[in-house]
Amino acid sequence: MTRSRAVTFVSAGMLAPKKRDHALARRQLYLNYGALSLATKLQLAGHDVMLVHGEHRPPVEVLRQLKDNGRFPSIYPLMVSIPSFYALPWAQEFCRLAKAADPDCRIVVGGRWVVGPDPHWLKLRLPQADVLAPGLSESVIECLLTGTPILGRVAEPTPGFTLNHLLVSGHQRYQPSIEASRGCGMGCVFCEERDIPVEKLGSAASIAASMALVAEQYAGGEIRPYLQSSMFMPNVRWATALAESVDQVGVSINWRTETRVDAMTPKTLATLAHAGLKVIDLGLETASPRQILAMQKSLDVDRYLRRASELLDACRKYGVMAKVNVLLYAGETHETLAETTAWLDNNSGSITGVSVGPVIAYGPPKSADVLLSDWAALGARPVDPNAAAASGITTMHLSDDFPAEAAEAESLRLSRRYMDESTYFALKSFSYYPRDYSRTDFDRDVDASDRASLPFRFSTPKTDNNFRANHTPA
Repeated sequence: MTRSRAVTFVSAGMLAPKKRDHALARRQLYLNYGALSLATKLQLAGHDVMLVHGEHRPPVEVLRQLKDNGRFPSIYPLMVSIPSFYALPWAQEFCRLAKAADPDCRIVVGGRWVVGPDPHWLKLRLPQADVLAPGLSESVIECLLTGTPILGRVAEPTPGFTLNHLLVSGHQRYQPSIEASRGCGMGCVFCEERDIPVEKLGSAASIAASMALVAEQYAGGEIRPYLQSSMFMPNVRWATALAESVDQVGVSINWRTETRVDAMTPKTLATLAHAGLKVIDLGLETASPRQILAMQKSLDVDRYLRRASELLDACRKYGVMAKVNVLLYAGETHETLAETTAWLDNNSGSITGVSVGPVIAYGPPKSADVLLSDWAALGARPVDPNAAAASGITTMHLSDDFPAEAAEAESLRLSRRYMDESTYFALKSFSYYPRDYSRTDFDRDVDASDRASLPFRFSTPKTDNNFRANHTPA
């Protein structure tokens, strides 16, 4: 059997979208920037490297692509990254196919959110994996090509290089990522960064330089990078330095990031807007005082909500699209949800869109059981008590008011209350849809989807299949 000298990373896809299965959901692309960081390091060391995303393609199709490109089989391991528990079934099928095609193929599996909580649990469900890497792996990635180094959940600093998006198969379809910092250290038992301290943000000059380099990778085409950071908490001084550095390198790029609603001041946001910030994902989660305390989001409810309102007002004032994340939590009642709804109504003029969903326990029993015990004390219970052991995904009956079905229906209702098809397209096309995905493509996919499953309302009643053909893109 002839073997190549190529190193291939495969980001596991999904057999079906993680929320609701419709044509729009299957269009979404998620750049696996963690795998790309490892691929970039190997490429800088002189290896022939490629990152392939499974997306919603059948695993057999991805393996066929690797064979047709002469990348499989290889003298090096097949590097499989599992970005979420929803991708585990895809990875299981892909690894079975790879081992069947080449029994001597060595498979290294990473993806800290899935591997880290309980490698033993994962090994039982993914027996084809020869090595499980539970944490970040920049320091050991070259050793993984030829051996099995000592692995663990250790802190890895943000790499000093810019991600090489040219290593991504079909990279022109993906919006790029720029990593700003790592770590969190907030202690949440279910989080793989619970005891990894938050880093200081990378220097503003290095972030601006990375933006310029990524722009070159895309040959001058429009890009909308996602500035990745587990805890993005810049101050005004850093934001000012970024705005100045962006001017100095001569790039004009709109970008997106995420933060807590109480982690950034309006003045900082105003300065970041001058540096190109155009979309921000805000983790509000709830506006119910009782639920804020239950989630341990803040001990000072009034301050939390006041800062959230001030930040949203700044988004409106400085032209930053705010997408607010809302989490229907354990113990949710009609009263607590009404409180959140009233708060959102009061701030709706500053909100571009919302993302709403009921809380889910991710992870095998080793990590999920702690969550489930805490949530049980709040009145919630799992839909399937065996789900954590079987799949690592435990959906919940939140309370007597909100069993799982009612929570899902309420999530859709709340999303539609604040988001229509134009704002939904504007937000999704900024970072998650393919770069060449047009409003016409979107409208066509809307027509092919079950409207009952779509998380937005329609601003214009449908009259025929072509009524949106000439609609101006958002």
